[in-house]
Amino acid sequence: MKKPTDTSSSKTRLVHRDETGEPILRRRRMILTGLGATALGSLGVMSPLRAQSQPFYRDNTPIELIVPGGPGAGTDVVARLAATGIAQQLKNRVVVKNLPGAAGIIAAQAAARAKPNGYNLFFGITGTHTVNQFLYDDLPYDPQKDFEPISLVCKYNNVLVVRPDFEAQNFKDFIALVRANPGKYFYGITLTGSSSNLAMEFLKSEADLDLPGVPYGSGAAAVTDFLGGQYPILMDTVINQLPHIKAGRVIPLATTGSVRSHVLPDTPTISESGYPQVVSIGWGGIMAPAGTPPMAIDEISQALKSVLASPIFDNLKAAGLETEYTTPAQMAKFIADTAAQSARIVKAGNIKPAS
Repeated sequence: MKKPTDTSSSKTRLVHRDETGEPILRRRRMILTGLGATALGSLGVMSPLRAQSQPFYRDNTPIELIVPGGPGAGTDVVARLAATGIAQQLKNRVVVKNLPGAAGIIAAQAAARAKPNGYNLFFGITGTHTVNQFLYDDLPYDPQKDFEPISLVCKYNNVLVVRPDFEAQNFKDFIALVRANPGKYFYGITLTGSSSNLAMEFLKSEADLDLPGVPYGSGAAAVTDFLGGQYPILMDTVINQLPHIKAGRVIPLATTGSVRSHVLPDTPTISESGYPQVVSIGWGGIMAPAGTPPMAIDEISQALKSVLASPIFDNLKAAGLETEYTTPAQMAKFIADTAAQSARIVKAGNIKPAS
């Protein structure tokens, strides 16, 4: 008689399969695993895959935006609109912290030293990231290494203006008059190292003009003396000078962008008037301390893309501001290119910090 088969042998196992051929035990394990994951999810325990899909900004922890200017200043107005838009897009509070003074160095240093946790941002400007490193020794921050660019917010054109009683009333005559009278005329510097200061020094270098500049401690003081007849020539932002141009108090001769200003379409650019290299504009944009999580950078970037496509800046656009969205990589390139230009202008014009 044959001995019955020992089904408990380790070499022989009975595997029960369902109608599809799938081992029933394996299916049970899969079902239980799925039920377990569902239960964990209902308890608030997320799997790694689901956790990654959560937005970075979701608990309304305030985001702080450091601004290198006092409340009510031009930079502050633009930065606050950007902050309002970001807050609306992310449904997260954004708090503006004003740190004026020292050509933006105080604010930039504070931003560079802030925790790179996604909740600290900086509104960088022309001076803080493309000029200061060429004006000041031992700058307490590195404009490139200490920051993560996110997006530009605005660009602003400068305009060369003269008083209505000045002998030259167009750009061609202006160049001829100043060149024929070296050192006779001078212009007011609204702020040493500002985009308008660099624009004028760039023009002087390219056109070989002997046109001394008189530095002022603020743009308001420079404009007051200019309108009062203390000097005849000024380079200033379009947004500052547009009201005076419309009122006939000053005459615009040329702007400094690559294309004509949308609010001064009849005023030529310097680049189209015989000096194609002379393109010099100011800018402002959002950045974060180096090391900020990429997910935070991406969410702020996408928020700004929506903000800059919205009507939130329409009033400032009508006053001469130009808005522009860029990717982080595009902003980094823009800053590098602009900084290289600033280095050349500062050296050629022998620009020194105001004492």
